[in-house]
Amino acid sequence: MKKENRTVLQISRLLLTVFLPFILLMTILQFYTFNIDFYLSTYEKNNVQESTGMGMRDLERVTIKLMDYLKDREENLDIQATIRGEMREVFGEREKLHMIDVKQLFLKAFALRKLGFLLIAIALMAIYRLSNDPLRDIYKSVLWSGLVPLIFALILLILMQIDFNKYFTHFHEIFFDNDLWLLDPEKEVLIQMVPLEFFIEISTKIFSWFLGIQLVLSAAAYKMLRSGKIKSY
Repeated sequence: MKKENRTVLQISRLLLTVFLPFILLMTILQFYTFNIDFYLSTYEKNNVQESTGMGMRDLERVTIKLMDYLKDREENLDIQATIRGEMREVFGEREKLHMIDVKQLFLKAFALRKLGFLLIAIALMAIYRLSNDPLRDIYKSVLWSGLVPLIFALILLILMQIDFNKYFTHFHEIFFDNDLWLLDPEKEVLIQMVPLEFFIEISTKIFSWFLGIQLVLSAAAYKMLRSGKIKSY
């Protein structure tokens, strides 16, 4: 095989290894972030009706507005609801500014996921064209794509159980360059709707599913590599 072809093949394997777990994680994140039933169930568990002073119908309406905003289907978060018997604007200026940052983070992450799909498609075409044994190369890439993320997800799940608030704070300090995320649970509706308990539950679900699916993919790839049903080099 020519040197340049070998280089392209190596890069293709690397792209598959890197972007496969990222796409999986973003897809699971998207499922829970935009799942209205999940939000409503956590509102019941966390007694959000009492903490916000809002009825469930208003909570559902406001949540849908939030989700549409994060999907870039809404230009702003201007919305009114009955809060403790008074019709008023739900979100204050600080909450709206923070959600601008959150929205941009989501849009960048999902744009990167789209790029990941494209790069994986290109990588698969390159592997099939250049490899002497494309299936083995693909299975190896899938196997390797699970190892580091599996370890990372497992460690993260353990750390979240030990001190979620500490690592939740680190996350915000890494991804946000301001302190707008520090909201007052006594006054601001956004943090009353999604308190720390909400983030503990959604993070645990996301990384548990990620860990489980990665285990299945890695186990399936390993089984195929060991089966002898694919051509050897």
